[in-house]
Amino acid sequence: MCADRPTTWGLQMPSTDQMKAAVQAYTAAHTAGDIDGIAALFAEDAVLADPVDQPTRVGRAVIRDFFAGTHEGTQGFELSITGPIRAVGSWAAVPLRAVTRIGDSTFTVEIIDVFTFDDDGLFSDMKAFWTAADIQVS
Repeated sequence: MCADRPTTWGLQMPSTDQMKAAVQAYTAAHTAGDIDGIAALFAEDAVLADPVDQPTRVGRAVIRDFFAGTHEGTQGFELSITGPIRAVGSWAAVPLRAVTRIGDSTFTVEIIDVFTFDDDGLFSDMKAFWTAADIQVS
């Protein structure tokens, strides 16, 4: 175990700063349209529920394809952190705003994402809390 990384019940975990940096990298990669950069933040066997009440997607390649689809056909996609990132243990929760432009319409949704991290600081699980009713169109 690394002495500079916190532990819980003898398990090595990423630091709070590492988790916050990973979440910031996730939002930056989305805004840049860097699909490979998004996927690289997920463990090979990660599980994604986006939104949380829909079937899960399992595996980095499947998750990459999902996010590629969310960016396809858009004229802009911005993902921003709208409040403090709360990171403890191997979890981080963060309020986000996604703004997508398609044609003459702008779609905005406020989201709460909850990330679980593995020992390597990668996302092993991500749950996105939002529904279609949360989408604002302008």
